[in-house]
This record gives sequence, structure tokens and C-alpha cells, in this order.
Amino acid sequence: MSRGKKTKSRVVRRQGGGVTPADAGPVAEVGAEEPEEAAAARPPVAGSGDVAQPIFGGEDKLLQDPQQAADEARAEQDAETEEHLNGLRRVLANSLEQRGPDHPGTLHARADIATALWQAGRHDEAIELEEELVKDSARVHGDEHPEALTARSNLASSLWSAQRIEEAIAIEEAVLADAERILGLDHLATLTARANLAFSYSSAGRKEDAVEIQRQVVADRQRVLDPDDPDTLDALANLASALWNAEQIEDAVATEERILEETERINGEDHIDTLQARAALASSYRVSGRLDDGNQLQDRVIADSERLLGKDHPATVAAKKTRTLNSAPTANG
Repeated sequence: MSRGKKTKSRVVRRQGGGVTPADAGPVAEVGAEEPEEAAAARPPVAGSGDVAQPIFGGEDKLLQDPQQAADEARAEQDAETEEHLNGLRRVLANSLEQRGPDHPGTLHARADIATALWQAGRHDEAIELEEELVKDSARVHGDEHPEALTARSNLASSLWSAQRIEEAIAIEEAVLADAERILGLDHLATLTARANLAFSYSSAGRKEDAVEIQRQVVADRQRVLDPDDPDTLDALANLASALWNAEQIEDAVATEERILEETERINGEDHIDTLQARAALASSYRVSGRLDDGNQLQDRVIADSERLLGKDHPATVAAKKTRTLNSAPTANG
């Protein structure tokens, strides 16, 4: 199956050219002040200049500063990635020995390595492997085989991630045309190809084209998939992103309202995805100039965060700080 460029997060453009995440949801902000009750509950530090830093997946450690925590976490992630890659390389070596280089299992093993490199942000290495896979998949299966289409689609995704946007678009346009012709308009691979192309158009500044195609993706997924399929919500999120990029603000906000309604219906009012959708919409209300609506919804986010996560949870603290910052008087007001 082709990797889709699924982006639940988006960037809202503010006047003056700045950008701010609009749907990251209630997350802790770097530099946010710590409430007194949270500070009181924190274990005492060992020495001057030392702070307690939580390391996900292990016990807390005493580190010199937050940067050291970030460096350790990054090193741990790199080690896990390399361990994962070594396992995939062993699988490939076994497949080469037992099946030969042209066996579909061997090609899949190579694709798994490329995907792992892509996920780790090692795009140039992924591209090098995937360019070879495109040639070999076409040679083994034929140019119009679904496996060959998948190889081309994955190469395009890696090119896009490496900021080689025009090259990605050229491949994605061809993949979409072939997928429509070979697999049909409603095949899931065709829907993914269409969504990828829309996202690449947006990245290349072809904003109206991106909106047009992304609207089609939403309509297609609503028609083809189950009404509660998460891919439909992803398509709506991508449509909202395209609308924001095209400065179609009212339509973007209306789409996010629809996302919140669907998330509440599917997951319930207290689900974390619903909380994040509510926080995203509150931010979008403020960015679009609907300050009262944004602040009222932010109050709901705070109340929900306190009830579901606790008053001292980083998400709750961040939500409160967001409310305070947006309530502060401006220099002109």
C-alpha cells in the first residue's frame, strides 16, 4: 500500500507572514510558566543547575538541562531506528539468499527498509533505494502492475519530503492517471494518489488546484468508505489545510467545525481527539477574527482538560496559558 502524506496538523498563516500551529491541540508549550502547585509536587532537584527531566519509556533522570534531555532522547531514538533497520536488513539478506533478488518478498523487504529510512527523516537514503525499486518493480511485475505504482508513489513521497516538490508532482500526476485507468476511480490506492497530489500542489503554491482536488478526495472517501472511517476525517483535515493555504478562511473554519462535529459523533465528547479538535477550532476562530467564539471555546477546552487530565497536566497548563495570552490587552487596546 502506498504511503499517504497524511497531515492532521496544519499551519495557520497570520498577518505579517508568521505561522503558528493551529491544530496541535492541548500540548505543553516550551517556556510555559509552571503553576505553584505543580512546582510543589515536583521532586526536589539534586544540585544547583540540575533539573529532573522525564524520559519517555523509562524512569526520570537528573540531567543538566532540557537540551541534554532532548539530546539523550534523540540518541535513544537513533539507536532504536538503527536496531530496527538492522532487523530489516537481516530479513532482506535471508530473502535474497532463499528467494533471490526478484522475488516479491525480496522487493517488499527492500521497500520496508526504504520506508524506515523515510520515517526516520533519512530521505536521501530512502530516495536512492526507491529509485532502484521503481526500476526493479517495473522489470519484475511490469509498468502497470499495482506494485510498480506503489513503488513510484513511495518515491514521490520521499522526493516531496526532501523538498523536491516539482519532481514529486511529475511522478504523482502520472501515478494518479495510471491508477485511475488501471485500478478505477474509487480504488483506495487511487484516492491516496489523489490526496498526495493535492498536498504537493499546495506545497508548490498551486493553492486553488490543491483545494479542488482535496474537495474531490473528501467527496470520494465519504462515498467509498464507511462513514466513521478515520481516513475521511484525515481528508477533511487536509481540506482545511488547503483552504487555509488558499486564504479561504470562512470555508476553512467551516470545515474545522465539521471536523469537530464528526469527531464528537464518532469518538464521543471526552475523547482526546475531540479535545484536540476543539482546541484547534478555538485557535482558528481567533485567527479568523472571531475572538469571542475562540475564547469561549478555549474555556471549554480548559474545563475539559481539567476534568479529564487534571489541573496540573501540561496540556491543561498550556490551555490556560493560551487563554491568558489571548485575553491580554494589546499595545493598541
